[in-house]
Amino acid sequence: MDSIVLHFIVIMSVSGILSVILSIIAHANRHRYIGCQLFMYMSGATAIYIFGHTFELLARTPQEITFWVSFQYIGLPFIAPFSLMIVLQFTGFHQYVTKRRVLLFLLIPILTTILVFTNSFHSLFYRSITMNTVDGFLLADFTIGYWYIIHGVYTFGCSMLAIFMLLWFLRVKKDYLKQVLILLVGILLPITTSFIYLLGVTPFHIDPVPVVMFLTNALYLWAIMSFHLFKLSPIAMERVFEHMSEGVLILDRYRTLIDYNPAAALIIPVLAKKGIGYKIDDIFSGIIKEPAFIQWLRSPQDHSQYDLMWEKEQPFYYHLTASSLFNRRGEVEGRQIVISDVTEQRLLQEELERRAYIDGLTNIFNRSSFIERTQMLLEEDAQDTAILLFDIDFFKQINDTHGHHIGDEALRHVVSICQQHLKMDDLFGRYGGEEFAICLPHHSFEEACHIAEQMRHSFEVSFFQTDEKKVRVTASFGVAHTANDPSILETLLFEADQALYMSKRQGRNRIYASTGSDYMLYQKQDLPPASH
Repeated sequence: MDSIVLHFIVIMSVSGILSVILSIIAHANRHRYIGCQLFMYMSGATAIYIFGHTFELLARTPQEITFWVSFQYIGLPFIAPFSLMIVLQFTGFHQYVTKRRVLLFLLIPILTTILVFTNSFHSLFYRSITMNTVDGFLLADFTIGYWYIIHGVYTFGCSMLAIFMLLWFLRVKKDYLKQVLILLVGILLPITTSFIYLLGVTPFHIDPVPVVMFLTNALYLWAIMSFHLFKLSPIAMERVFEHMSEGVLILDRYRTLIDYNPAAALIIPVLAKKGIGYKIDDIFSGIIKEPAFIQWLRSPQDHSQYDLMWEKEQPFYYHLTASSLFNRRGEVEGRQIVISDVTEQRLLQEELERRAYIDGLTNIFNRSSFIERTQMLLEEDAQDTAILLFDIDFFKQINDTHGHHIGDEALRHVVSICQQHLKMDDLFGRYGGEEFAICLPHHSFEEACHIAEQMRHSFEVSFFQTDEKKVRVTASFGVAHTANDPSILETLLFEADQALYMSKRQGRNRIYASTGSDYMLYQKQDLPPASH
């Protein structure tokens, strides 16, 4: 018997110390995180109960036992309602934890404490207390009264309601599994042990609940130290939050993700595996290789924005807005990041911009865009740059004979052939109705003429099919080069245009090139230059 009681006393003492430590930690964080103040009160009440029962076992006289029993009830009746209020805040029902409602929650515990201290006058809580001496220890046996039953029903009701709410919350928020399990164990273990005690099967009828609370306190302490139990209380509830079309991420002040809505889960599928409890930059660093974005996530700046292009199966564009969340004291409590999918708007904007510089029929640069980009290229490096102008021969006859839709097909046919001979850094634009312009950077005069000849020959030997027959087109070319002309675009275009005019005047389907002072017909072998 001596060893069993001493074991109880030692474990209870450690349990009480853990309760005090938890209360101190909660007190230090009471203004930072939701639920800390209530957790502080619950831990304090638990410490009073545990130390009261410990000193009851150490008492040597009936008067000492009676005093420590009464002392226990300064804390014991309040543990269950405080636990319920913590769960209410955790699950988002903050509106039920107002000052007025807190007083209602604590009404029966306050009456219980008063009735315990005045029990000798009415015996409503304990009808009788008898003392037994067992192996040198003075132990008390109690016969319960009517109010003890009321107190027990209320305690059980608070605990069961808290358990029900946690299970409900787990169904809608599976990401909070760890936190919910810890809170469930913290409520279930004491209430189950209390039933065992009431059944009278504990050794020498000693209350084992303070011993079990050693486990729950150790569990709470582990949760606080390992994944910041206080910081993971939800600070945004579902209702509007759940039905927002934008993705919403809720962070605490340490950038730990503490909540997100279904829209965010669709945008960021990895949240199903690496979500609540992880730092936001750790979540994104594995899926988005953009240092500037990770740096933005770490920035504490309020009302900041970021435009993100995210390569998934296809490019997606998101606009992110970060803003601070404040508690009732006006202190920063966390951060909210709203993610808007702007892919459709961005693609529409890009399409409008594309139409501003792309020819709609041929899908190459239009005249103004070609001139602008060629001018920029010449300003950067004008050395070894050629300008080619070519015109489809007898294009009006194609339109008149076959119709304008066949004329459009002829334009696309020509563009398709040219693109086979061009590189990525070459510029290709529609210069007029059936006239096209090409800029060839880093090409010698001979290379530019050779490319023009390849294109001309490809036109000559290729056909495209109409509804009635095959149609062949030819083209006349004019070439100008920076080695022969000043690197002024207007001059190069003028020289190329004059060379093109010479090609058309000399019979079409040929290439003339400007040499700076005159124009020469280009073939596989050099020919005498033609005069201006």
